[in-house]
Amino acid sequence: MNITFPHMGNTYIPAKVLLDFIGVDYIIPPLCNKKTLETGVKISPECICLPFKTIIANLVNGLEAGADTILFGGGCGQCRLGYYGALINEILSDMGYKFKYLEIDFGRMSFGDIIKEIKTVADIPAIRIFTGICLALRTVFLIDSLYKKAGHCRCRELGRGATDAVMREFKKNVLSVKGFAEVKRLIKKTFKELEKIKLDETAKPKKIAVIGEIFIACEPFVNLEIEQKLGTMGVEVHNHLSISEWIHEHFILNLIPFKVNTRAQIAAREFLKAEDVGGHGVETVGNSVLRGKDKFDGIIHIYPFTCMPEIVAQSAFKEIQKKYGVPIMSLVIDELTGEAGYITRLEAFVDMI
Repeated sequence: MNITFPHMGNTYIPAKVLLDFIGVDYIIPPLCNKKTLETGVKISPECICLPFKTIIANLVNGLEAGADTILFGGGCGQCRLGYYGALINEILSDMGYKFKYLEIDFGRMSFGDIIKEIKTVADIPAIRIFTGICLALRTVFLIDSLYKKAGHCRCRELGRGATDAVMREFKKNVLSVKGFAEVKRLIKKTFKELEKIKLDETAKPKKIAVIGEIFIACEPFVNLEIEQKLGTMGVEVHNHLSISEWIHEHFILNLIPFKVNTRAQIAAREFLKAEDVGGHGVETVGNSVLRGKDKFDGIIHIYPFTCMPEIVAQSAFKEIQKKYGVPIMSLVIDELTGEAGYITRLEAFVDMI
């Protein structure tokens, strides 16, 4: 068995940790690039959103490289992405690819359900799978803390580009290390390298929050490196759609036997009466309210073209801006988004605040 899986930001790192631990061979598709996008656009329905086009292209790359099993995190829900797993399975099968299909819904499945699903394609002891999942989850939180540290350094560094140089080295090396221990050691080493960067301790950078649809916010290729671009403009970026926050809110809290609403869900009720509008629509409204209360200097709402939950959420922004005095800019991303115009909008927003 040789597993492949799609990219979404840094999720390939905890996936590596899990598969290394349980002893399953895997193929990581190339990190998302222009060729990935061209492949996805070619084989996807025309009006489907950018996350789908990117995900299916990753899986094609993995299958072409020799994978025979697909690991996909999806499941049913009000957002169309909840049904993409079934659609991807159908399209790839129609294209003639032969593979086993493993779909895991982290938002609805318990530890036991996930273990059973993995055991359908690999005869591995349940305790080993459980331990591997725990190590993978631990890796997610370590990775996100590393990137938060990088964001803190980038907007304060005295030598422009120092933070990006350290993080490029990390991305290159993390592909070659194996297992949780080696990944953890590399993260610690990278932390130390970031701490060596000379910072302007007197700097008081403007704070901008990134909210919206999770795939676009997490995947640097499709969001045109928004965190890096804002950081080099001297802005402290707070991305409230990190994988660790999603796992905490949609996986860990789901293990509790009773419903627990997050701070964002509670905050959204002031401006959005619907319990759920699909995707991250409720969280988008709630996070914009919370960042307004936290006196952020600005909010950037980022989402893929045709994403209805985010369009619904956007309708609340006028009242949120009026009440909390925080400017909100929406950026809609698809395969035709031009980088020059995108940078111009970011620069204008930063100049304004």
